Amino acid sequence: MTTRQHCGYLAGVLATLTLSSASAAWAETGEEPSSAYGCRNLEEISDLQMIEGKDGMFFRILADLRLQHAFTDQTADNLAAMAKALEQKGTTLIYVPLPTKSQVLPELVPAKASLYGFDADIAMQIYSDIIRRLSDRDVAAVDIASPMRENNINSFGEHSFFQSDFHWTAHGASVAAKAIAERMKQLPAYADVTPVQFAMEEVKPDPEYSSMRELLQKHCVSNVPKVTAHAYRAVRNEEAATDGASVDIFGSGEEATIALIGTSYSDKPISNFSGYLEHWTQIPVDNYSISGGNQFGSILSYITSREFQEQRPRFLIWENPIYNNLGQFGAAPWKEIIAASLGECSPPLTIASVDGKTVEADLAQVKLSENEVLLADIGSDTSRNVTFKFTGADGQTRTRAMDRGDRLRSTGRYYFSLGGFPAGSFSKVAVSFDAPVGEDTSLSVCKTKLGEES
Repeated sequence: MTTRQHCGYLAGVLATLTLSSASAAWAETGEEPSSAYGCRNLEEISDLQMIEGKDGMFFRILADLRLQHAFTDQTADNLAAMAKALEQKGTTLIYVPLPTKSQVLPELVPAKASLYGFDADIAMQIYSDIIRRLSDRDVAAVDIASPMRENNINSFGEHSFFQSDFHWTAHGASVAAKAIAERMKQLPAYADVTPVQFAMEEVKPDPEYSSMRELLQKHCVSNVPKVTAHAYRAVRNEEAATDGASVDIFGSGEEATIALIGTSYSDKPISNFSGYLEHWTQIPVDNYSISGGNQFGSILSYITSREFQEQRPRFLIWENPIYNNLGQFGAAPWKEIIAASLGECSPPLTIASVDGKTVEADLAQVKLSENEVLLADIGSDTSRNVTFKFTGADGQTRTRAMDRGDRLRSTGRYYFSLGGFPAGSFSKVAVSFDAPVGEDTSLSVCKTKLGEES
């Protein structure tokens, strides 16, 4: 006890000295501190440039204040193709572009944000334009920015986003989930859903680490707001199904389900976006989101898996921050996504084992087009990378590799696009995995176009 008291006293003295030093420095320069927390040079932090707004709300300059969000017509077309492919086998895609803090809380953005080109009206027009272009292509895209802006603070004084972190709070997640549920219930696929009731119970939140807050604190005298808020969990009421029928809590395959694909916004327990989706949609959610997976990590991990092919969900909700560029890596990830969504593949090709990790197939008699992909399936979840070595009729070889980083799930399944290869490039192919091949290893040719488009 005595040791703790002395430590606390010493910490208080050091804090006082630090504050006094900062005040003296400001007095010498003749400048009044503009920060409520004595923060300095936030805009010059090399790791993450920031700016302080009102009510202790901090914004990232690059991600939160930018107006240029790459969302081309090609990206919109790719999402439309994905939605159409999924629908062929009973899954409805719901795409959720996640707005930035500045789009939801423009009243808390400081006036000097205009120096970085920020304009609140233009920011919202850009967001709305993405929703419009996707809707014009029959993609069920949900505007969550408008309801989050209209209801951006709860009765506890907690905003839709944490003050010193860029993620949404449970309040923001709830408002977003409610908007998604309202849109979902308008879709034909919801007509035969048997709702399941989920109640939200308050829980004590676990300590939440924030790299953004850690960076902030190094440049501020006073403690910036902690990344904490009221937290909740979804509790299923087994007796609340509207038709009074019993429900198999382990999943019988008949019950409608939602697969949630997303980023750290969907993965944080303190926000519990998946729980709020269950509460508002009244449908059980399987959360496949990956923190740090960026724009394609979670979708590629899930949609290339055997799990997805064997038991497809009724709805697939894909959450993606608006600043994530879905065209960043070209056509390759989209070829995988669309081919896996469609799931139209040939019977396995005849293959021969070359060595313990390589199989080979003769492609001379196989008609291949640039709209198809070659599915290499090692037969288990043990593989993270694969190399394709194509030999043409002229003897020339071309080698391509695919890798699933540590942030992704290893599914052992790779959809390799055949686009860009000249005619005559496909005499044979050798496929080398990073793990032993076996009896379940296979190669197949899969479509990326529907029916008459193929």
